[in-house]
Amino acid sequence: MLAKKRQFTVILEPEPDGGYSVHCPALPGCVSQGDDRKSALANIQEAIVLALEVFEDKDSAAFAALALEAVNGIPFPPRESPDVVLDEIKVIMQAQKEDGLPVRMEIEQVEVNSPVSA
Repeated sequence: MLAKKRQFTVILEPEPDGGYSVHCPALPGCVSQGDDRKSALANIQEAIVLALEVFEDKDSAAFAALALEAVNGIPFPPRESPDVVLDEIKVIMQAQKEDGLPVRMEIEQVEVNSPVSA
């Protein structure tokens, strides 16, 4: 079966010493980084695919945990929503403010070949 293309919103956070941290709000804990914007986006695409592969391995502990979360109302497989993206933006803004940094971030869409259906 061919992999389905999926788009994810990601948040690029410029680092004070250069480079970017990048977050995928639809996949909690899916973060990466890169020395520049291009490498950060490539790295998060790879991280997204790896995170999605968890959904293929029905015998993994991670799959079991995600299935349990689905019972509690967390989408399974994960789905992006404006609220999820907004919540992540708020967390990043608060962290930057607490660290005394200027609030800066960029929002981008990335496309990946998903090993699971949406």
